[in-house]
Amino acid sequence: MFCANCGSKLSEGAKFCGGCGAKTEPVHSAYTASVESAPMRSSPAPSVNTTPVQTAQSYQQTYASPQPKAYFGQMRDEPLRVGQYIGMFLLMCVPILNIILLFIWGFGSSTNLNKKNFARAALILCAIMLIFWIAAGGIITGFLGSIMGGGYY
Repeated sequence: MFCANCGSKLSEGAKFCGGCGAKTEPVHSAYTASVESAPMRSSPAPSVNTTPVQTAQSYQQTYASPQPKAYFGQMRDEPLRVGQYIGMFLLMCVPILNIILLFIWGFGSSTNLNKKNFARAALILCAIMLIFWIAAGGIITGFLGSIMGGGYY
């Protein structure tokens, strides 16, 4: 029995591959009988001067591991390209559109994870700055009110 991931020979009843650590599928006895009776892929016969290690290496070189299938989560987790960041920053320059886009990117379900994290961080910073400016405006208004109204009793 061989590993479906890397092609290493597996011992009977192995749950994990010793070469790559991939989990192996349990093989039922009826299935093994049909697999053993099926002809294997033809490989060149080892010459007299080859060792078992060389034979195994030649088998691993000809074995093509299956490529993982893309799923929806992979598309969301790919890093953003430089052009995408530049586009995001240019859209953030448009006054009302920037807040709308930050909410769409921050809480949308089909948004790239990097863009989602950027939007959430920008919204948090906007909230902190809004609180700061309201507090600073209150302090400045109170200070100016005391200076202007201080002379009148």
